[in-house]
Amino acid sequence: MEIDIYGEEAWQYMNSNFSHVKGLYLDHAGSTLYSKSLIEHSLAELTQNCFGNPHSRNTPSRLTTDLIDQTRIELLNFFQADPNQYTLLFTSGATDSLRLVAESFQFSSMSSHSYDCGSFIYLKESHTSVIGMREYFKRNVPCYALPSDDISTYFNLESHSGIHEKVHIKDNLASSVYQEKKVETEIAKESEKTLATANSLFVFPAQCNFSGFKYPLELISYSQQGGLSDISRDLCLNKELLNKKEKSKKVWFCLLDAASYVGTNQLDLSVWQPDMVAISFYKMFGYPTGLGALIVHQRANHVLQKKYVGGGTVEIVSSSRDFHVARHVLQEKFENGTVNFLSILALRHGMRELKNLVLTMDNVSIHTFRLGQLLYVSLCQLKHANGKSLVKIYSHTEFTDRQRQGAIVTFNLMAESGDYIGYAYVEKILSLYDVHVRTGCFCNPAACQRFLELSEEDLCSHYMSGHKCGDENDLIHGRPTGAVRVSFGYMSQRKDVIQFLTILRQCFLQDNVAPRKGTAEKLLEPVRQNRTYFELIGIHVYPIKSCGGFSPKTWPISKSGLLYDRHWVIVNDAGIALTQKREPKLCMIRPSIDLERNKLILQYYGTELSISMDINDHHTTLDGNHGMNLRKICGKIMHLDDCESAVNQWLSEVIGRPALKLLRCSILDSSLVNTSSFLLLNYSSVNSLKEQLKNTDFELSSTEEYLTRFRGNFVVEGANAFEEDGWEKVKIGPYIFQNVGACFRCQMVCIDQNTAIRSREALTVLANTRGKKMPFGICLEMCSNASGAQVVEIGYPVSLDTSDVKFT
Repeated sequence: MEIDIYGEEAWQYMNSNFSHVKGLYLDHAGSTLYSKSLIEHSLAELTQNCFGNPHSRNTPSRLTTDLIDQTRIELLNFFQADPNQYTLLFTSGATDSLRLVAESFQFSSMSSHSYDCGSFIYLKESHTSVIGMREYFKRNVPCYALPSDDISTYFNLESHSGIHEKVHIKDNLASSVYQEKKVETEIAKESEKTLATANSLFVFPAQCNFSGFKYPLELISYSQQGGLSDISRDLCLNKELLNKKEKSKKVWFCLLDAASYVGTNQLDLSVWQPDMVAISFYKMFGYPTGLGALIVHQRANHVLQKKYVGGGTVEIVSSSRDFHVARHVLQEKFENGTVNFLSILALRHGMRELKNLVLTMDNVSIHTFRLGQLLYVSLCQLKHANGKSLVKIYSHTEFTDRQRQGAIVTFNLMAESGDYIGYAYVEKILSLYDVHVRTGCFCNPAACQRFLELSEEDLCSHYMSGHKCGDENDLIHGRPTGAVRVSFGYMSQRKDVIQFLTILRQCFLQDNVAPRKGTAEKLLEPVRQNRTYFELIGIHVYPIKSCGGFSPKTWPISKSGLLYDRHWVIVNDAGIALTQKREPKLCMIRPSIDLERNKLILQYYGTELSISMDINDHHTTLDGNHGMNLRKICGKIMHLDDCESAVNQWLSEVIGRPALKLLRCSILDSSLVNTSSFLLLNYSSVNSLKEQLKNTDFELSSTEEYLTRFRGNFVVEGANAFEEDGWEKVKIGPYIFQNVGACFRCQMVCIDQNTAIRSREALTVLANTRGKKMPFGICLEMCSNASGAQVVEIGYPVSLDTSDVKFT
């Protein structure tokens, strides 16, 4: 039995310090979690002291400067870097650190001719932030993309049988013999610099953020010693430069992207000595965000030549003529403007907490590797009833060696048929259980391409098909465009792995809400009645976004939607829109509109609590200019005005959240709908879902109760179940609408609109019967309307025959 590396006292501390985390968080490679004590210590320091701009000379500013200097030293000590050799520059993150190097690295020495130039080489399976450096160099510097499988060949390592079998960390790296050789190498390199006329740069990640593979840190010294000098010309991306450049003897520099590595591993810069290291602190401590560092060895100082002159980085500058003198201390020269000094102070508390809690980062590495290993082995054992694997794992290793594998497990799920299950669908199902993972390609296109076996032609085809980074287009022609990534942090626990595996079994191996035998096929492919005329039996208006609605018999309509539909929105004290996903109680607020009295009436369902306000009661800026009221709500930039304070107070009381505000669209015909101006539901489709849920714990009493969950504007009766999916145009009374696509459902359909209680069965059944993207209902846009009174009425005929109307 494995010994707990932390100890009982540490776990008690962590359980209390991360009690604010709701659900199962498994995205530590994206950002690890911050602890309560880290925030409390940081806040206490801020509230008990006065800190000023470090560029000033007053007492608060000098205190800030002293603490920033102390933080630099503590960080260098954390990475076991000699302050006499390394300098730490604060940046906004690892990406910013890489950009800084890209902007300032000199491939030609100061004394060289213009045609003398080194090379830029990066490992293909790098983050896009590394690949982005290429854009700075490609016109003047030969750029090479090095495949990870070819590392042993191009670095002349002892084994040529592949990356997995060759270099491992040697036990005698700290021996006196090694140290003597390292000193001799340094002396030789310094002598070589005086003769060289070109500088070359090699960049690679310490750990792959896609698979968690740890690249051999021995590559640092191999590259610095010129191991890449004979790299194949076939790997050059801009071969037209090869005959013009690379004529000089080169000095090699190594930049290590350690962003993915340092969160769960000890980076020891006393053993491994790259010329530059890029890191982000939120991956280590969770807080603060927007802060990272570039750690620079003194031997690389001369190849980083600053171009931009910013505040505090010069000793003297003239605005009248082209003259300035840059500061000589590296951090003073490169840290433009005022650093993020209040966030920098929090780093000390993060380091001290880790040290007090887990003692060493090696302990974190051991602990998180064990969790990843447990998950990897368990996933390999998950089989469908027919013996086929549920999981396809993407990994360089089999999780047997901690020196080569980090705490990341990336995979896709497979159906019993052998078909892929899209990662967007998997993430949607996991979110019902409050499981938080990362999906997509994780900004590592080469690793994604390699593991998913995608060619360059496939990538171009996917893009032409509409797939872009970060979207939910997870399967194209049945093949995945990304994957699911689980990653662990220092506070992750064994029970997290067990819980995750249990949910996977329940959702993807066990058919807990399976339809009755033979029912699904009958419901999804009903016997068609050759009808093209139906009836409008429901009109639903939702005045406040994500709240309940009301059902008038007749209502004004325009091309922008039903009058006042999603015209108001509730925001919290941070200005973020509330939705039922975050606050299910919103469904209990039932707004209605009295057009004759010009009133918006709010009723809390099941109680006598209510309040009303004049529809026109809203506040703009003093000059009537709405520009000051621009807000971003659910991805849209809108002109929104405040409503009366009494309504805000009422909302805060009934929902139980402080400082809520009701905002309304400043422009009458604007709306806060997500996708389209109208949503149509087919009563038969809703009824078929009800049949699916018969004899389950989730069965509801009426089709109308299911209707409320899908929040349609129009409800049509008389059509076959799900035949609306194929409608191209539909005529409702005198109005013609274009079907602009299906409405893909999210976890809001899991919320009972009469109780605000969340359950998972509805979405699970919807996925089983309607496919993994869960389409239900169709989105409409009005493309033609009749003259006269612009209203829609219950009982209007609904037709698929639009030939008698001219489109406008």
